[in-house]
Amino acid sequence: MALSCGIVGLPNVGKSTLFSAFSEAEAEVGNFPFCTIEPNMAIVEVPDERLEEIHSRIETEKVIPAVVQVTDIAGLVKGASEGEGMGNQFLGNIKECSAIMHVVRCFGGDKVVREDPVDPVGDIEVIELELALADLSTVRRAMERVAKKARVDKDLAQELAVMVRAEELLASGGQMRAQEWNDFERQVLKPLCLMTLKPVLYVANVAEDDLDGSSEYAQQVASYAEKNRSEWRAVCGDLELELRRLDEEEAQMFMEELGVEELGLGRLIKAVYKLLGLQTYFTAGEKEIRAWTIRAGDTAPKAAGVIHTDFEEKFIRAQVYGLEDLIEHSTEAAVKAAGKLRIEGKDYLMQEGDIAHFLFGK
Repeated sequence: MALSCGIVGLPNVGKSTLFSAFSEAEAEVGNFPFCTIEPNMAIVEVPDERLEEIHSRIETEKVIPAVVQVTDIAGLVKGASEGEGMGNQFLGNIKECSAIMHVVRCFGGDKVVREDPVDPVGDIEVIELELALADLSTVRRAMERVAKKARVDKDLAQELAVMVRAEELLASGGQMRAQEWNDFERQVLKPLCLMTLKPVLYVANVAEDDLDGSSEYAQQVASYAEKNRSEWRAVCGDLELELRRLDEEEAQMFMEELGVEELGLGRLIKAVYKLLGLQTYFTAGEKEIRAWTIRAGDTAPKAAGVIHTDFEEKFIRAQVYGLEDLIEHSTEAAVKAAGKLRIEGKDYLMQEGDIAHFLFGK
């Protein structure tokens, strides 16, 4: 499943620093507006300690984690919806993403060139207003097209009503994700690729002495996220980049000194999975152990189809067991001997962390 996440925010809030921490190749980082012009893209492995748990019990040639495409989108500014600061180009990059990481500066000091005082909520509102205005323009164009067709095709009246509701919300500066939309409404809106309908994770870029996000600035982000029914995480971009540059042993020692159990980047990726309603299952064999991304609630045939589209149609049954079974019995053969290897059919709903083998017809 292709999953992409766009990193957005005002200029110089730490987007490119965070992106560089995610990726092998560092993005250009500067303390001046628009040091990023073209979007930087990276394929990021999803950290999952369960892969090593499986690998320690099943010999294999390679271990393949799930991946996410992360895109560093250049800083948006007030007026972006009208083309200010190359806004049209940057907004187009956001439309292509599955989810948004909205990075907000939550540290003081003169490290970053900026005339205005630190104002996390104000910064968020600037970006979200521009996204709402851009979406409003998109919806109004669509409304015009549908309204003309609805004169002769009365079945389009429902679609037009959905767009009218969206237009009213966006005209007030609201975010589409702030309201509930049923399946029909989402189907109508899906082709428009509305940015304010995409799930958002607010990322408070904090100082090294505020890793838990307890500062006033970070808590402003927390309150805003809660008010808008969204998730937030505190991350120190500079620290994450520094840890990225160290070898694994040095990074682990540094993390222990700081009392940090998990890199902030891992927490961000897991939060994006939660936002998008995604989960992971595993396949394990002599050639590879691999993590696969599916949607929560997917059936076994749907999960098989992620491996190859033909597998969904040709699905016969699945053999499934849990990681806890493998840990308890040490080998897959022992799991089977203990009666823990289940045979599941087409109606089986995959569970988080399932280890599965699929049987297909010709």
